[in-house]
Amino acid sequence: MIQIDWKLVLEVIGMLIYATFMGFIFMGIERKAMARIQRRVGPPIYQPILDTLKLLGKKESVSHGFIYDFGPIFALGASITALLFIPMANFQLFSSNADLIVVAYLLEVPMLGIMLGAMSSGNPYSAVGVQRGLLTMVAMQLPYGLALIAIVQHWGSFKLSEIVALQGVHGWSITVPALLLAFIVFDIVFQAMLGLEPFDIITAPAEISMGPMLEYGGKHAALLFTQHAVQLFAETAFFAVLFLGGASNILELLIKQVAVLFIAIFVASIYPRFTIDQAAKFFWKWPTILGIIAVLLTM
Repeated sequence: MIQIDWKLVLEVIGMLIYATFMGFIFMGIERKAMARIQRRVGPPIYQPILDTLKLLGKKESVSHGFIYDFGPIFALGASITALLFIPMANFQLFSSNADLIVVAYLLEVPMLGIMLGAMSSGNPYSAVGVQRGLLTMVAMQLPYGLALIAIVQHWGSFKLSEIVALQGVHGWSITVPALLLAFIVFDIVFQAMLGLEPFDIITAPAEISMGPMLEYGGKHAALLFTQHAVQLFAETAFFAVLFLGGASNILELLIKQVAVLFIAIFVASIYPRFTIDQAAKFFWKWPTILGIIAVLLTM
């Protein structure tokens, strides 16, 4: 007879609810802070929650087939799985000797899921957004990988909990000159993963009307909003674990996540959008050079 650990089940459910709620709040902070930097009032911080509830309340959603419906579900599943591999305070459901690689991979899967569904819609603007998204993913792989290699070489482990423990003894990663370069590289890639300026060419609201997400509405769009909230929380937590020493409690982790988020918001507020060719050339130039230097210094 299978025995269910109800305490663990409740912990997982509680963590998912907390991560989703805070992800929505992060989305609201992003919109509000960007508006204030640009001298606008901006919407209330809880606006993303209201938008999602409104979309969920719609009676029906247009569907373009199984793949179109499956894309957002696949993306949300990958984001949730990544979240459960990240050590957050004293909670980490899944752990392995190479969970850094697992999380790094899973955080890129949602974009593929969304693009898979978008391509099945048949909308030409969605297809343009997908093409740009795939090129951006290819372009950022090299600097992204180099930053992770530098982290692994310095700490000598692929295990996130061990990296957090080592930072507790020897200091945060950003206090190491070589890893400070890796931090800069990872932060640039992080900007693209969040879909923020100057790497928001994938959606380009004024040009291709949200690109891959164009055809999604109603409950499909609500699912995508939820996925983005979970992924935003997971990505900021992953960043804090790798470079800011993780956290011993939820409050400490939250403060570090908000600090990471504000860096991204500030960059997005002052830099204009790159064209897709400019974005690709940029990734293959400065972040790659800094990543190579970081790797060499940690060898």
